[in-house]
Amino acid sequence: MADDQLPDQIRASLTPLLEPGEQLLAVGAFQSGGNWVELPKPTFFTMRDWFVGATDRRVILAKQGRLSRTILEDGVFSVTRENVVLKKDLLSTVLRIKSPDRKIPKRLQSLLGTGFDKDGFAEALTS
Repeated sequence: MADDQLPDQIRASLTPLLEPGEQLLAVGAFQSGGNWVELPKPTFFTMRDWFVGATDRRVILAKQGRLSRTILEDGVFSVTRENVVLKKDLLSTVLRIKSPDRKIPKRLQSLLGTGFDKDGFAEALTS
């Protein structure tokens, strides 16, 4: 899939999860667990892909199936925007999430090469 189409796919996937009157302000593809650099480490095998959307009310986290690449019904969570902190650096963006729910990842890292707009996402979290 072309990089410029991924944000549209994420928007289409998250739109049915919106509450009436809620607006999706920014979206991104993120990953939890290890990363490709950690291939020899056991954390590599815990990697999961997530679609994340910032709305005017909350942040929606939607876990994707490993093979189906579709959103898992039991993997959709939301947290208040105040409980999400965005950390930017030159190569990637990290979301730090505060939640008592053990199923919600505490750290998500943006996927490189997905056309993620970190400035737009940061603005959506603070607006």
